Amino acid sequence: MPQAPVGPRLAATIDIAADLALCWSLLADPRLVPDWIAAVAQVEILERDPEGRARRVQFIGMPSTGSLEYQLTYGYDEAARRVTWTTHGAADRELDGEARLEDLGGGRCRLHYALASRAGRTLPPWARDTLADDTADKVVRAFQRLAERRAGAT
Repeated sequence: MPQAPVGPRLAATIDIAADLALCWSLLADPRLVPDWIAAVAQVEILERDPEGRARRVQFIGMPSTGSLEYQLTYGYDEAARRVTWTTHGAADRELDGEARLEDLGGGRCRLHYALASRAGRTLPPWARDTLADDTADKVVRAFQRLAERRAGAT
């Protein structure tokens, strides 16, 4: 039986006052996702690729109100500064997305972010409401704050 599409892809783009190398190091490390995506509380790397990057990752979200667990499989295109992710296995939350960085020069870059998601039927209403609030615009602004804060700390 073919799997239904995850959902419509929502996209956002934002300019960041931080160096491309710094932004890439933040974007390509899923362990840092809780630093910029509020709905994620814990991350565990389950599998790494031959280069040592996270390949399969377990996420736990919203442990204070309940627990939402899911796994993502990551892919990396170092040359294009592009990260992709998709749901691994069955989950109450299905995701398919990508993020790409563009060098603007002068210590600035641009983040292009796109995400399609679908909440499973068994997901509780409180979790659906919380996840619906994680828009692409909100996510890119949160990444921008993280990157610019880290750039200012160096």
